[in-house]
Amino acid sequence: MNNAWYSFSVTDVGRKRSVNQDSIYSDDAQGIWVVADGMGGHRDGDKASQAIVKFFNDTEFSNKLSERILQIEKSIRALNAELQSYSTNELNGQLIGSTIVAFTVCQGVCATIWAGDSRCYKVNNNKMSQVSWDHSYVDELVRSGHMVAEEAATSKLSNVITRAVGAHADLYFDHVIMSYSDDDTFLLCSDGLTNELTDKNINDCIGQYGCSQESIDQLLNQTLEHGARDNVSIILVSCRQRRPFNAQESQLIGTYSNKLNTLADSVFNKEIELPNYYDQIAATINQSISSHHSFKGQETQELPVVQEKPKMNNASTAKYPKTTQSEIVKNQFEGNYILLLSIIVALCFTLIYLILN
Repeated sequence: MNNAWYSFSVTDVGRKRSVNQDSIYSDDAQGIWVVADGMGGHRDGDKASQAIVKFFNDTEFSNKLSERILQIEKSIRALNAELQSYSTNELNGQLIGSTIVAFTVCQGVCATIWAGDSRCYKVNNNKMSQVSWDHSYVDELVRSGHMVAEEAATSKLSNVITRAVGAHADLYFDHVIMSYSDDDTFLLCSDGLTNELTDKNINDCIGQYGCSQESIDQLLNQTLEHGARDNVSIILVSCRQRRPFNAQESQLIGTYSNKLNTLADSVFNKEIELPNYYDQIAATINQSISSHHSFKGQETQELPVVQEKPKMNNASTAKYPKTTQSEIVKNQFEGNYILLLSIIVALCFTLIYLILN
C-alpha cells in the first residue's frame, strides 16, 4: 500500500471541561479515521470513546470494503452490548455512551459510517457539504419537515441525540459511500467544533490552508477563541494522488449509497433481521465496487503517486571517486563505439573468408 492518503488531527479538552471525553483514531496506511465523542453529561463517557478507539487500534481490517464495513458494524454492536452490561453492573443503570463517525477508503471508494452527531464533511473548490446527518432529536424534526433549520439552530433540544454507542440496547448506523477526487478534503469532527464555528468559518480556513497542520491549528485556535465550551476533535483527510472528478461515476456510486440508506431504515424499523441486513449491505457495497471498476483508469484505490525523477547524486564518497553525469555519458559512448568497431571488423573477416572460398 502506498502513501496516497494523509491526514492531520487534534483533540483538545477545550476551556470549560475538566476531562476530554473525545477520542480520535487515524490510520493513513489502512485508510481509516474515527472521531468518538463520549457523551458529556454521562458518567465515564471518556471510557466509552476510548473503548471504540481501542477496537480500531486492535483490528487489522479487510482490504474488501464490504467486509470492512461489516467488521466495524458487528464489532461496535458487540461493544454496545458490553457498555450496556457495564452500565447495569457497575453504574447502577447510569448511561455510558459515545458517538462515532468513521471514514474509510478501500477499493477506490470512500465510505462514512456513524451513529450520533459527530460529523463528516467534504470540502471541494471552496465549497463545504455535510456528508453525514445528525442522529439528534432536532435534526430528525428538520428532516421530517416538522422544524425549520433556523428553529433548530436555537433549539434547547439541540444536544439531545437519538443514537450513540452504549446508550440503547439496539444500535443502528447510517452510511454514505462515494467516489472521490484529488481535490477533496474530508473533515471529521465532534460537535465541539461545529457548536463554536460556522460552516463558513470552517470552509474559509480549509479553503485557505487545505489539508494541513496549519488548518488544524487555525481551526483549534478559533474554537478556543470562541469559548470552546466542549471538547473538540478535528481530523482532516485528503489524497495526494492524481484523480480527476468523474460526475458519471459519482452519480452511479450515489445510487448505491441510497440503497444503503433504504436498508438502514429497514433494519431500524424492524422490517428485516440483522443477518439479512448484513447480507444485503455486503451485496450492495460489492455492486458499487464492481460499478466503480467499470470506469477506465480507476480500477483500484491505490493508483501510483506521481514522483519527480530522482536527480543524479554527485557527492563523492571514501570508497568511490566523484562521478559526474557528463563522464557517465562519455564512458557509455566510448563503450558503444568499441563494440560497434568490433562488429565491423568481424563482418569484414567473414566477408573476406566467403570471397576466398
